Order: sequence, then structure tokens, then C-alpha cells
Amino acid sequence: MIKRVLIVGGFVVFSLLCVAGIYVMKGDKNPEIVPIIVENKVKMVSDSLHSYKKGELNNKCEADDQIFCAIEKAVKCTLEPELEECDKSSVPSFVLGSVEDDVRPTEISFSIIKIKPIPESVDVAVYTKSDCNASWFGLCSGTVIYSLTPKDGYWAVTNVYALEM
Repeated sequence: MIKRVLIVGGFVVFSLLCVAGIYVMKGDKNPEIVPIIVENKVKMVSDSLHSYKKGELNNKCEADDQIFCAIEKAVKCTLEPELEECDKSSVPSFVLGSVEDDVRPTEISFSIIKIKPIPESVDVAVYTKSDCNASWFGLCSGTVIYSLTPKDGYWAVTNVYALEM
């Protein structure tokens, strides 16, 4: 009788160890994502329209918000990629590439309409209502989405998308 109890008890302990081992090897399905805390003042500037013209740009950001400043930098670099603040670490490389002069816009305006966190990531998608005076790959008129990721304490635009109208 004691032999049977020891065998069954050993089997139960072995089963529990196997289940625990599988859980540990599999890992947590929902790892904790630690977001970068950024004071969000985008609502303060999102209702207004921001316009930029080639030749009238400066390196200073209009707002105190890092997300807004990242988008503003992408817009400024689209207009004048030779600005000193324009580099591949903060804007998509196609923005800095050389294209025919008639394709690159000389005027862009935008207003932020929505900021959406990307699930299971620290990235955000910023939806804007934009307008420009060129086609620019279809990426400056209508609803333009900027994908942002945190890099070394600031936000960088990693890609630009447009929604079809």
C-alpha cells in the first residue's frame, strides 16, 4: 500500500514539475512592455494647422512636444533634406533621397487628428490631415500616418503612410 502511494505521489510531483518546466520554457505570453514616458502636449497643438514653406524653415521646433517635433522634422526634411537636423536616424531614408524637383513639394501643411499606440509595442502612429503642392509619392495629401519609435530619449519617424481617399 505504501509502495502505491509513493508511486502515485511521485507521478503527481513529476507531472507538476513538467507543467512548471513547460511554463518556464514557453515564457510569459504577455511580456511587460515598459513605455517611454513622454509628457504629451500634442492636444495643445493638434487642433491648429501648421504650414511650412521651403526657404522659410528653421531648426527650432514650434512646440514643446516630442511627438509633434518628430513629425515637424519629417515635414521640414521633406521640404529641405539638406537641413542640418535631417539625418537617417530621425527620418525615413527615402525622405532624404534625391528626387526630381517637380516631385518634392515646396509647401506642406498638416494638423494632427489622432495618436494611436501600436499594440504590443512602444511605437505610436500619428494620423494627420495634410496638404502639399506636389505628389511626393502620395505621402503629403489627405490622411498621412507617421509611424514613430522612441530612440535615445526622443521620438523618430520610422515610416510614412497615406490612406487612400
